[in-house]
Amino acid sequence: MRLPTASRLGLALTCPASAVLPPVYTRWEAGEDGQAKHEALARRVGEVVQEETPEIKAWLDDIDDETLAPISRSATEVTFSWRPDTGEARRVGDHLERAYPEDDGVFFGTADYSELDAFVQVADLKTGNGDVEPPSRNAQLRFLALAAARYAGADRARVGILHAPEGRTWWEWADLDAFALEEVAVELRRLADRISYARRDVAAGRMPRLTVGEHCKWCRARHGCPARVAMAQRLAGEPETVVRDLKALLTPETAALALARWSAAKDALKEVGAALYAYAKESPIPLGNGRVWGPVESKRAVIDAAKAWPVLVSLWGPDAARAAMTLETSKAGVGRGVAAAGGEGAKAARLRAAMEALEAVGAVGTKTVTEYEAHEP
Repeated sequence: MRLPTASRLGLALTCPASAVLPPVYTRWEAGEDGQAKHEALARRVGEVVQEETPEIKAWLDDIDDETLAPISRSATEVTFSWRPDTGEARRVGDHLERAYPEDDGVFFGTADYSELDAFVQVADLKTGNGDVEPPSRNAQLRFLALAAARYAGADRARVGILHAPEGRTWWEWADLDAFALEEVAVELRRLADRISYARRDVAAGRMPRLTVGEHCKWCRARHGCPARVAMAQRLAGEPETVVRDLKALLTPETAALALARWSAAKDALKEVGAALYAYAKESPIPLGNGRVWGPVESKRAVIDAAKAWPVLVSLWGPDAARAAMTLETSKAGVGRGVAAAGGEGAKAARLRAAMEALEAVGAVGTKTVTEYEAHEP
């Protein structure tokens, strides 16, 4: 029985059937960008000299040596395994590029950075701005801590996440003692059992237990998931019933369930919409009365703002020219300007200097933005 790899453990713990249903692999541009940054930082930690792209070099310049100190002696891209039935842990190899052995009943995972000398430490690099479970609750890091500690014969491990989105970096750390590591082992043994039960249900033609929620957007089995397919069919055939059922769940006890189902329904509809657009691009959909739904090309005037500004100022003056154009920026926009301007020093330091100059002339203000998202109060 194949078990999920470390990066899929968070999803599997929420919905064990996700590790059993047929997967559909999706290309993520952000994932490819993150992989390139992982490889570049590993080269820097390993003191491997290579010419980097301007984008990667600018990103690396924002990470100082002090930030990298905790992993300066770490091995990179080390793959560990752990068997839930025997408790055996192994160091499978280094730089395997996630080409794991075809061993049934074994959990595999790769630590971006690991140390097994005086103490056990595993660390993960995150380059995006998305929400990430903190180290103490991060299923991927918890597994790697267990496998590395068991392999090294240690009774504790330190786990960390280096957050490195564009322009800023920070660490999160947690320590797992012997009791916490045993808790991880018990959790993974139970997960292996639950995946086994789900596999038996699927083999027997029965519906496995499924959990629907926001996590579904990252599930490789989502396109064929019975729960998602049934939801899409209900949305297509009985939208009013779906809305009524969701509203009926709006009580203090069940509002969280309503939120999870609403989020999953939105994601399912997005995928249906993407499929419709792709289909209509090749074969416009007849709507009757000679009309079709599909792509329509049209042309409209596009004005280059940089070239238009001096012309409009010369015609009307700056006040009227501003009325004709949208003139706004943000900290992210200033950051792009810093990158375009170049100069000496790290990009983060040049960005701070630019923001201080803008604050000095009263150009920087604040506004309150309310967004609905998962967070810790």
